[in-house]
Amino acid sequence: MKKLILLIGLVAFVGLSVAPVFAQDDFNFPGRVRQLDPVVDKFEEAAPTFIKSGQAGFTFLSIPTDARTAAMGDAGIGVIGHAAGTLYNPAALAFLDGREAYFTNVQWIADTDLFAGGVTINFPGRGTAGIAFQMYDAGTFNGTAIDTSPTGSGFTDTGTFDTSNFALSVAYGFKITDRFSIGATAKLASQDLGTGDVFIGGNRTTVDNSKTVLGVDLGTYFNTGFRNTVLAMSVRNFSSELSFQRERFELPRNIQLGLLFDLVSLSGNTPAPHHLDLATDVTNPIDFDERINLGLEYRFAQPGASLAYAVRGGYKVNHDTEDYSIGGGIRFKNETGKGFRIDYAFRHFDGQFFDSVNIISGGITF
Repeated sequence: MKKLILLIGLVAFVGLSVAPVFAQDDFNFPGRVRQLDPVVDKFEEAAPTFIKSGQAGFTFLSIPTDARTAAMGDAGIGVIGHAAGTLYNPAALAFLDGREAYFTNVQWIADTDLFAGGVTINFPGRGTAGIAFQMYDAGTFNGTAIDTSPTGSGFTDTGTFDTSNFALSVAYGFKITDRFSIGATAKLASQDLGTGDVFIGGNRTTVDNSKTVLGVDLGTYFNTGFRNTVLAMSVRNFSSELSFQRERFELPRNIQLGLLFDLVSLSGNTPAPHHLDLATDVTNPIDFDERINLGLEYRFAQPGASLAYAVRGGYKVNHDTEDYSIGGGIRFKNETGKGFRIDYAFRHFDGQFFDSVNIISGGITF
């Protein structure tokens, strides 16, 4: 017992000792220490260390792209059987049969919208390939410019402008065994925030605020064989460093590790027609502290029946603006394997910050 207590104390001491180092490493970029001097003296905080919030760009790539997974609190990297979910974990592609086209519409926060869609095709014995797009409508903004007149208000109105946010992805998933698969996605992401005037050396200079970058997703899926328990992992939005003027950033990289438990199988019963899955995912985003996503899905599908129904719920631990989510779905498939599916998700946000959002996904198997 004394040895165990000493071991626990040692682990805790080491963790506390290295935490500041890890926090600073998360704040800085590999091989480069970020410039922390304030742009405007006595106005900005000097050297704001240990801050992860706001350290990513192209944040539309973090918006949910699938109503099924969104209803489960984004705890879905171990869920298979629907093409829209492959944007969370490309390894899930390997377990899709036939061909499927899908779309998702997200009525996101602050009256913005995301549209996503794609097509997946299975090549028997050679894996499954897919192509997808994401298009984010951030709305209309009011433009301003610096007014250098001593009698002016400090800025002038330049009218309204729109931004452009788009990503195109190509993915491939392959089965190593009947229970283990790997997958990868290459995505070309583009963002255009328009032009702006800045002062460089006292001279007004027009700069172009548009960037295009290549990002990569990697994923694994492993059914352990113990009563359908699944272990999955994904790394999304891995990219090189970008910059808008003097601010450097990366894509919203997120490392996610998930466990999926088939609760009916764990209880010793055969999961038909009732299916009850519990998903527990741990995430490590580049721009926030670690989070735990919990999701639950109940599905009812009689063997050989054309219709299947699902009810879902989820909860996010250590999230700053949202907590629970709910949703459901229906799937139809005929004897030839062709059919459709419709899924819906409701995501609840703290009303002090944002209104709750609605997400709908649809898919056609052909």
